[in-house]
Amino acid sequence: MPKLKRPDLTPEERTKIREEIITELQTEEIHLGQAIRRLRLKFTGLNQKQFGRIAGFSATTISAIERDPETGTVKTLNRILRKFGICLLYTSPSPRD
Repeated sequence: MPKLKRPDLTPEERTKIREEIITELQTEEIHLGQAIRRLRLKFTGLNQKQFGRIAGFSATTISAIERDPETGTVKTLNRILRKFGICLLYTSPSPRD
């Protein structure tokens, strides 16, 4: 079975990647599916099928979530995000100006 972590990344590099992607999510530059794809590629270098085996999902499910995260449940999204040390939190939306 493929390994989840790329050995060429230091913990500091992983933290920086995670923080950059979270910032892009917060500023709505990317959606959650795009963030999952970037995390998968940058953290693991695995294709969808390989990552799906590790996360417990099919490549089809991983692909669908990366294209449109609304296709996944919060439970599914959190199972995937936990592989990267991230989880979804419920908050009230901020008011738009």
